[in-house]
Amino acid sequence: MSRIRGRALGIAALGAALLARVASANGPIGDAPVFARIDALRPVAAAIAIDGNGADWGAIPDFPDPAGDAGGDASRDITGVAIAPLADSLLVRITTAGPPSTYDLAFWLDVDFMGQEPLDLEIGLYAGFPDVLWTYPEGETPSFQYWSDSQLAIGNVVEARIPYAQLAAALLPAMAAALTGSGARPWVRVTAFTRDYSQPNAPLIDTGPAVASFRLVPTPYALDSTLPPGGDAAVPVPPALSGLWYVEQGAFGIFSHAGYWGYDFSIVDASLFPDSPHPGPENSDYLDFGQTVRTPVAGTVYSTADGNVDIPPLVVGSTAANFVYLDIGNDIALLFTHLKQGSVAVTPAQSLDPGAIVGQVGNSGSSDAGPHLHLGAETIGVGAPGLPIAQTEVEVGLNPVAADPWLRWLPSWGIREGYFVRSAGALCGDVVVDQVLNAGDVSALRAFLSNPAGAPLSSEGVRRCTVIGAPHPCDVRDSAVLRRKLATPGRAPGIAQVCPAALGT
Repeated sequence: MSRIRGRALGIAALGAALLARVASANGPIGDAPVFARIDALRPVAAAIAIDGNGADWGAIPDFPDPAGDAGGDASRDITGVAIAPLADSLLVRITTAGPPSTYDLAFWLDVDFMGQEPLDLEIGLYAGFPDVLWTYPEGETPSFQYWSDSQLAIGNVVEARIPYAQLAAALLPAMAAALTGSGARPWVRVTAFTRDYSQPNAPLIDTGPAVASFRLVPTPYALDSTLPPGGDAAVPVPPALSGLWYVEQGAFGIFSHAGYWGYDFSIVDASLFPDSPHPGPENSDYLDFGQTVRTPVAGTVYSTADGNVDIPPLVVGSTAANFVYLDIGNDIALLFTHLKQGSVAVTPAQSLDPGAIVGQVGNSGSSDAGPHLHLGAETIGVGAPGLPIAQTEVEVGLNPVAADPWLRWLPSWGIREGYFVRSAGALCGDVVVDQVLNAGDVSALRAFLSNPAGAPLSSEGVRRCTVIGAPHPCDVRDSAVLRRKLATPGRAPGIAQVCPAALGT
């Protein structure tokens, strides 16, 4: 239930940093810290001069890319990308391993600023000549034209300004209307890449990270895309997957979820590629293939399928999927589908506790992309269009990095396409202190935080604090999150237990 991704998906494997912890202890709660960052960065961005110097970007977040992956061409070897979406224009800075190439159309931008397509514009930057502009209207044929209103300066860095007013004149009305104003999506994503037009067929040399930023416009404004009608009445469940996952397709899109409440999750690298190498010919090349899927809530297994084959990636066709259909009460069921053949770990009528393994991510069924998890909720006996889902105690970001500057911790979040999510406070699993610890445990934990050496946890306290699915009991070292939970249990996430195995201690 996914779709083939376009050129905006990048190329490097998901690095260890992607699997590293998104530090809940330091992560912002709610929208206010993000608004403060936007307000602080807006005047910095407004003062940037497009002169090829790059020193005036200040604290505008810069996202690195590994050097040495451009075939020895340091002038096209992207090492960092920063973007600043202002009210009237989009600013981009590209750094390279050596002095950047000044050759014609050496640098290109893929821009995602609206809707369900991951690629809306492709711009070839050309000094002294009209730029190349490809537009990708959603559900329509791409179009090509020359466009001469951007600014480009190449010095020690590459800097570009894309003015919205001039760009709008070159776009279809629906795309032009999404550039600015109250109807614009709250964030923009840019992927920079390089080509060598001195060679036949202009080979792709390097692809940088896919960098997303909230719009640096006056706050406050909605940081989340608008949900389809009825999305506010969502089924609340914690994430079913450990680690950082990309919402590849949301509900009511223009692909396989058209008219349907459903969500596709995948693991991607810094350039949004789900596979390594790319394109990956085998399911095993995909970063999420075989990842564990757990039930986020208690329930009773209604039905399953486990024997259907995993189809090869990018094969369009209709086959049966492996799935688990879980009755979670109130005539509501969760659907986990595209599961790996032979991985389903439950049977019909089996009762499951939160955190129980239901299967592994696979590529069975009608999937025209690669391995991913499709998650849905339905009224039992009704089926489509299903029910919306809101993930609870979740960290939501725009970039697949541990230190995403736009990270928010939210007590509840209606799932939207294009964002990154992970369970808030979950390193090796998740547990909610109110539901696991009694009053005596809470007192012991307070004493432990004040004096770990003099007030060790009892064996019963450690047992109660064991993380679901973890190979070792937690140390309760994540004191900042724990203090927050004990002080404000209604707002803080579940304890982010720090497991010895995860820390290497």
